Amino acid sequence: MKQAFGGVVYDTDTAILLARNEHQFCIEALKTGITNVDLFRTLSGRYFKYEKTVPFFGDDEEHDPELTPLTPEEAVIVWNTLTDRRLEFEDAFPDIDYADA
Repeated sequence: MKQAFGGVVYDTDTAILLARNEHQFCIEALKTGITNVDLFRTLSGRYFKYEKTVPFFGDDEEHDPELTPLTPEEAVIVWNTLTDRRLEFEDAFPDIDYADA
């Protein structure tokens, strides 16, 4: 998916996938569908989230994908909620200082 915000183009095909959610099946998912959340960083260092709900039943047209630009701080929050991390924190957020605990 490709979308422009404020003159910046965000493209899931060219950006780096940082993390995504792993799905846990539950009864509620039968009613609402499963929401896929992917966190990306563009090659120029901008972060964005891509969300798409995949219904089990019904009309897929009701569930348009959504692309949302994020600040680095918002991206860290999203990254912390996703369980399928493709990169270590230091690699996903090279411009953010972190403390070794």
